[in-house]
Amino acid sequence: MPRQRPIRPKMQRATDNLRADHVLTERALGALCAIGQQVRAGGPFPAADGATLLRYLRDYVVGVHFRMEAELLGPALAMHGSDATAMLVGDVMRMQDEAADLVLALVVFWEPDGALPPAEQAGFADTVALLCQRLRRIQELEENDLFTTCEREVALDDQLGWCADFAQLERERGTAASWAERLAAIAARWSGR
Repeated sequence: MPRQRPIRPKMQRATDNLRADHVLTERALGALCAIGQQVRAGGPFPAADGATLLRYLRDYVVGVHFRMEAELLGPALAMHGSDATAMLVGDVMRMQDEAADLVLALVVFWEPDGALPPAEQAGFADTVALLCQRLRRIQELEENDLFTTCEREVALDDQLGWCADFAQLERERGTAASWAERLAAIAARWSGR
C-alpha cells in the first residue's frame, strides 16, 4: 500500500502548525457564522452541519489547539517575553476560556436533532456571533503578536519538543487532518451565503 501524504505537512516551527490550525478554524467559523445568520433570519437549522462544527470546536479547537497554546506557547512567552507579552498571554488565555464556555453553551443547549424553537433561534445566533468574534480576535492577537514574538524571543532549543507534543495531543483527541475533509465539505456548502 503506497504511503499517503498527510493533509497538513509537518512544519518546521511549532507556530506554523498553529497558523495552519487557524486556517482550518477560519473555514469552520465561516460556515458557522453563515448558519447563525440563516437561523437569525428564521431559516432552518442545519442540524448535521451544526453538530459537526460544534464537535470540531469542542474536540479540536478547545481540546487540542487551545491546549497546545496553554501548555507550551503561553508559558514560554510569559517566561521569555516582556511584561506586555505576558499580559497579552493572560488576555488571550482569558478569551480562550470565554470561547470554550461559548462552545460548551452551544453544545449543551443547541446541538439539536431538528429545528430550533423560535425562542432559541436568536439565542443561538447571538452566541454564534459572539463566539466567531471572540475566536477571530484570539487568532488575530496570536498571529500578529504572540506567534511572531515566540519566533523572535523563544530559542529554537526551547521549542524542540513542541511539534512532538502537538502530535501527541492530536493523537489523544483527533488530528487537524482528520477534520480537514469534513470541514471543507461543510465550508463549501456554506460559502457565499
